[in-house]
Amino acid sequence: IGLAEENSIKVSIVIPSLNEERTIGETVSNALEGIKIAGIKGEVIIIDSSTDNSPKIASELGACVISVPKRGLGQAYIDATSHIRGKYIVMGDADCTYDFKETYKFVQKLDEGYEYVMGTRMKGVIEKGAMPALHRYFGNPLTTWILNLLLGTNYSDIHCGLRAMTYNAFKKIDIQSYSWEYASEMVVKSKLLKLKNIIRNMNVSKV
Repeated sequence: IGLAEENSIKVSIVIPSLNEERTIGETVSNALEGIKIAGIKGEVIIIDSSTDNSPKIASELGACVISVPKRGLGQAYIDATSHIRGKYIVMGDADCTYDFKETYKFVQKLDEGYEYVMGTRMKGVIEKGAMPALHRYFGNPLTTWILNLLLGTNYSDIHCGLRAMTYNAFKKIDIQSYSWEYASEMVVKSKLLKLKNIIRNMNVSKV
């Protein structure tokens, strides 16, 4: 193994942030801890559109903060593209909805050869207050069922924001949606591109 490969970053945890000063500290700390638990070299990238102290807090904790205009979740990931140095990418929110300390589970599957690893809240433990009842029992299951029917897939939660993929898969997916629609776009394209994918059971913390 060459020196460049030894020193290369294996995973980039990419997190959009918009005025999350209440939770950004815990989010970044969990992400850094997740990298440590995985035993790999990684980075935390915050794509920030905040007007509060979120970027300052994140930067002081060791995250790379990229300031961008407020343009939506999908656009945040598009903006992150040129800053990502990792072989793998883990994506998630800055509001402590997801536990980035479980990054190692995603890395393990990517190491096994999977290109796209999808989290799911429906097979994990959803704490009280973490998801509105209408979304949990109607909206999410219905839209997930429709997509599975159309694509011949077996997802249980197409809206889960915690997901991981290789950088090459991320480039192939080539996100075009500027807002929250990016989540469904990625799921559809992962199928159409015939990426090797797997669904992980992930717990959800109370927001």
